[in-house]
Amino acid sequence: MLDGSYNTPANALKHDYGIESSDPFTPDAGLVDPRLDHSVGRRGIPYLDWIAHPGKNWIRSQPYAGPYSPKKYIYYKSQENTLTDGSSWTRGYAIMNYTIIRYADVLLMLAEAEIELGNLERGRELVNQVRARAANPASWVKNPDGSNAANYVIGLYNTPWTDKAAATTALRFERKLELSGEGHRFFDLVRWGIADQTLDAYLIHEAQYLTAMFGGAQFRAGITEYLPIPQGQLDLQKDVLKQNPGY
Repeated sequence: MLDGSYNTPANALKHDYGIESSDPFTPDAGLVDPRLDHSVGRRGIPYLDWIAHPGKNWIRSQPYAGPYSPKKYIYYKSQENTLTDGSSWTRGYAIMNYTIIRYADVLLMLAEAEIELGNLERGRELVNQVRARAANPASWVKNPDGSNAANYVIGLYNTPWTDKAAATTALRFERKLELSGEGHRFFDLVRWGIADQTLDAYLIHEAQYLTAMFGGAQFRAGITEYLPIPQGQLDLQKDVLKQNPGY
């Protein structure tokens, strides 16, 4: 739901927070975008080519990390000792490439520009290119028997876009879905000028679960958007650089 009501109790995804891996749990049977399970490791759903995610046993601390695991930029079991240094007990020294930019990102950047220019139908066409690829069932996460791992559904925007605000909402939500876990979200929110309201709402929602991480956290407008300039650079360029506000 584009209005963010997916975080309300009635629409929230069923999760196994606080449930032991040895206790029974059935994954959410509701409709989900197929890109969810390419982005997020959740209990009962195949985790790449390893096993079905076992839940709490794979989370070091749920009050800190929550019930989910990252799934992008994670190596496959078949790549063990190929894309990883097998000499370490952590298996954490990976040589996986980081995707700085990919075609779907380019399409959505262009769609955003077209919408800003008032070319709403061109924006819809570009967003639908991304959604059409994601709608191919062959790319959906599968169980070992070949069945879909969850109740996936995704369609195209078939009604013409005539309202710029609605088109913008759809475009922004598409970037959230398509680029989840790829490092773009914070910079998108800052560019759109909604980082403070969006992240404060996120922190309030997540603090009820991630008490060890988000308790008391807040977004400080005018400060949190920026990183501090390293002191070494300030020392080298005393008459040129000025520290960002709040640091």
